[in-house]
Amino acid sequence: MKKKLIIILSIIVCSTSLLSSCSLIAEKNEDSPPATNQTDTATDSTEKIKELEAKIISILQSQQLSETERKQEISSLKAEIEKLKNEALEKESGSSSSEDSSDSASEQPADSAFSYTLNGYSATITSINTNEDTVIIPSVIDGYAVIGIGQEVLKKDCTIKRIIISSGISTIDWFAFKGASSLLSITIPSSVTSIGYGVFDGAPKSFTIECAKDSFAMKYAQSYGIKYNTN
Repeated sequence: MKKKLIIILSIIVCSTSLLSSCSLIAEKNEDSPPATNQTDTATDSTEKIKELEAKIISILQSQQLSETERKQEISSLKAEIEKLKNEALEKESGSSSSEDSSDSASEQPADSAFSYTLNGYSATITSINTNEDTVIIPSVIDGYAVIGIGQEVLKKDCTIKRIIISSGISTIDWFAFKGASSLLSITIPSSVTSIGYGVFDGAPKSFTIECAKDSFAMKYAQSYGIKYNTN
């Protein structure tokens, strides 16, 4: 009888412990925050970028701001866009932003004709330091792959007549060739899939884009009423 009583008590103690453990697990699950959906985060970033780009276009069309105020507002918005893009890339690759921050923040010394900034192993042209009639923007500079052309890369007294962008470059930033009053033509490869607003502001009426048929550059030229030739 005594043994039976001990067995019954043991069963009761074990059952009580098991119920307590289950209760604690349930409480922890209730307190845990819901998992972040990466797809939703990416969608939110894309929508935010579109909103910021729309604001930039609105500022450009506004007649109430001075040129200085316009540039300040646009610069601030573009910084937000770049931050969102970089955050999205870091989440996709799993890389730390600290690894690239030192590279992207420093502008490299001028090559024979170009200055550029680095983001990891990729370069963006920030200025063209020559006034030769024809300039070829390379796809590789000092061992780094050139993926983009930044804002307002030409000097104010620029007399360049022809620019050839090498294949491999994918983006041309806002106002990249603004004020190119002597520029007669530019060759844009099919690798370019992004061209910003006002890239050729100030170019002469005879200015022509040389590009491949049905390329992004051709559609850009059509949308802005710029002359183009396909090859």
